[in-house]
Amino acid sequence: MKMKDKGNILDLEAEVIYNGLCCYCGTCGAFCKEYISFEQERPVTRKKCYEIHGACYDFCPRTFFAPFEVERAVFGAVRRDNLLGYYATEEDIFTARATDETVRARGQDGGVVSALLGFLLERGELDAAVVSKKSEEGEGAGEGTGEGTGEGTGVWEAEPFVATTKEEVLAGAGSKYTQCPSVLGVGDALERGYKKVALVGLPCHIQGMRKVQLSRGFDVGAERVKLCVGLFCTETLEMPRLKAKLTELGTRIEEVEKFNIKKGKFIVQTQEGKELKTPIKKLRDCVREACDYCYDFAAEFADLSVGSIGSELGWSTVIVRSEPGREAVKQAEEAGILETARLSEEQLEAVRGLASFKKQGNLKSIYEKAERVRIMNLEVEPERLGKFFGVGGEKKE
Repeated sequence: MKMKDKGNILDLEAEVIYNGLCCYCGTCGAFCKEYISFEQERPVTRKKCYEIHGACYDFCPRTFFAPFEVERAVFGAVRRDNLLGYYATEEDIFTARATDETVRARGQDGGVVSALLGFLLERGELDAAVVSKKSEEGEGAGEGTGEGTGEGTGVWEAEPFVATTKEEVLAGAGSKYTQCPSVLGVGDALERGYKKVALVGLPCHIQGMRKVQLSRGFDVGAERVKLCVGLFCTETLEMPRLKAKLTELGTRIEEVEKFNIKKGKFIVQTQEGKELKTPIKKLRDCVREACDYCYDFAAEFADLSVGSIGSELGWSTVIVRSEPGREAVKQAEEAGILETARLSEEQLEAVRGLASFKKQGNLKSIYEKAERVRIMNLEVEPERLGKFFGVGGEKKE
């Protein structure tokens, strides 16, 4: 992919970090650890960098992003579905779950991602999978030994984890709903010499990874990332604010067993078996500021996109976008690892509805932050904005 702008760490700070746009995906620091570290969920420079053209600026998903160019490069075609992004046919959207009841119980919404990654690792199709794992108090960096690659600052802090076995994948199962610098894990996996790596991430992680893979200016071995699995995402929560909200609900982060979101409710399951619920709208003050400028619900640039919306309880909706994604699902289904079923039109519209809600809801924020038609980080021609947002491309009042 031809980079349309060039910048360095100072430009990244001015345009993204200090402008409230940093999504804490970890892409900038994953391949520049000498200069960039993270504090308070923000990148900081370790020492002065004199590069005029920096990988940190090139790779960041919030500096610039050419969606149709990325789609052509990754999928070989551009989207026909304004809201869900590229997929070849309606048959590429379906519902699925793991056949193993143990995996279903430990995973999220049917354990599709956990089952698929575990299968591909055991089969030798992958030798590492970067997942998000909740940290334990005092945990540090490591690989494939029950240790993460992040800061490990406290219980339930999400940190990247390089899994190499099915059991290690299951150790990272379940949604955290807070942000994780997952691409840092990719940098670690490549540095350690893994040849067939998978990344599981949110839309921002996938966008950053695609920019790394398509960069012409910097070669970091990203061709060894063979599969990108994206998770549906409306927004992520900031941990300090989430802790305060949990206190209001009568519990503490240390007592939480699992989080989930169903039918407009944020559900907290405690280790004592209690289930606490609150409307999602009451978590609005916990949302990361940068999430207000995101237009991607369905992880539109992943090989596979997965999420619970549109599926029955205990199942996940899956969108296959690429040949690597299609082949992975095919192998897992033929081996009896996954079972799949068709989605009804009503279920499919539920997925499109939430994607539309996010795009339309955040479009005003994006326009307010933008200074020109390039719409912040998006390289999209004015006449094509409607095709990308599915809302006509006009400013929402």
